[in-house]
Amino acid sequence: MIVADDHPLFRDGVIRRIRERPELEVLAEAADGPAALDLIRGLRPNVAVLDLKMPGMDGLKLARTLAADRLPTRLVILSAYVESSLVFEALAAGVRGFVSKDADRHDVCEAILAVAAGEVVLPPALHSGLAAEIQSRTRESQPALSAREGEVLALIAGGASAPQVARELHLSTGTVKTHLASLYEKLGVNDRAAAVAEAMRRGMLQ
Repeated sequence: MIVADDHPLFRDGVIRRIRERPELEVLAEAADGPAALDLIRGLRPNVAVLDLKMPGMDGLKLARTLAADRLPTRLVILSAYVESSLVFEALAAGVRGFVSKDADRHDVCEAILAVAAGEVVLPPALHSGLAAEIQSRTRESQPALSAREGEVLALIAGGASAPQVARELHLSTGTVKTHLASLYEKLGVNDRAAAVAEAMRRGMLQ
């Protein structure tokens, strides 16, 4: 992976913890956005860990550039600012993980491993806020989602399974599956990953 952050002490701390994990390997590090982009294009790592705010090119602009280039590297954003609208924009830009800079380094490593495995990782505390963000941005677009479907979409975008969604929303798993079926039908998809991708394509997550 590549780690990019313009604060040397913070970057070194993250890299040290990553290197303690034998299943993770740091290929290179960068201090600004353009350098990170060049490294990603040249090395094509599975995952790149980026500071949201970097000189020359911030993490979201870099994510949009990688998406336009169709590069396969999955991105984890580290940010001092964790707000639902910001996480929403990151998801729309193609970011697969969004982690607070205040998070324990162990949690950062776990987020990297999850993203490398194809999961989406978001701050748990933002699930309800993200649901509201989705709902507010879909009021003028089709298909219209119910408030509950917006909550379910936000949770599955965060990587939650049907049982986890049920626990979070205090519903039965059967009820969650009913909401998922309705959500899939409205989006014209058959599974969770496709639902998140289609919601992004339709502007519900961008």
